[in-house]
Amino acid sequence: MDMVERAEALISRIVGISSCKITTDETGEVLEIHVVATAKKPAKLIARDVEGCLIAEMGIRVDHRKIGVVLLDSGENRTEAVDEFERERPPRDEDIEILPIEEQGARFVFRSVNLFISDTSIKAEVELTRSEQEAFGSAETDRRSATHWHVVAEATLKAVSELLDESVSLCLCDVLQVPLGDKKVMLVRVDMIQARERKSLAGCSIVSSDETQTVVYATLDAVNRVVGKLKPKGSIEYKIQ
Repeated sequence: MDMVERAEALISRIVGISSCKITTDETGEVLEIHVVATAKKPAKLIARDVEGCLIAEMGIRVDHRKIGVVLLDSGENRTEAVDEFERERPPRDEDIEILPIEEQGARFVFRSVNLFISDTSIKAEVELTRSEQEAFGSAETDRRSATHWHVVAEATLKAVSELLDESVSLCLCDVLQVPLGDKKVMLVRVDMIQARERKSLAGCSIVSSDETQTVVYATLDAVNRVVGKLKPKGSIEYKIQ
């Protein structure tokens, strides 16, 4: 049994985790760890458990941000396939504008994404950073016609909006996965509304082993093209209930 198989077997023994998949590069360095667990513990704590277990048992240090956690409803150890959101009209030619990609300093950067799927709802939580600022967004739906792609994209847009002025609205139009040669590509269309003007933005990302993360990348690819020109929020207030 090689190191990856030993690590996967070890992680799968952690209470609450039902399966684990580890991907590495050519040198054997861990790139991603994907685990499926029950929803009895927050995803962040599960990621910390995985991180600590690997250090203590195998001496392997992995940044917790490389650990993706999917939580299944603890009552039913399964998920159901769901259909797509009802799609809005396709963009007209006058809606489409070619926009330059902004400089790196203004761009939002992916930090983490967590997905919670049960028989009755789908919830996504996304963390982003921009320069020295952090942003968090969450979205949830109980619509059985929804796909988790749309929920993840909505959560991403809410995280972006945390750092933008309230005069800017970002509306998700659609998320699609299409074939491109021997690869699959995730496409996201976002409408930006500001001062009564609407602009259609589009982003894409090659689908990796983690579809959920790919949706975040495609959504950021759309908004990062214009975000440097948008008015930032002066300050962020967090409400504690």
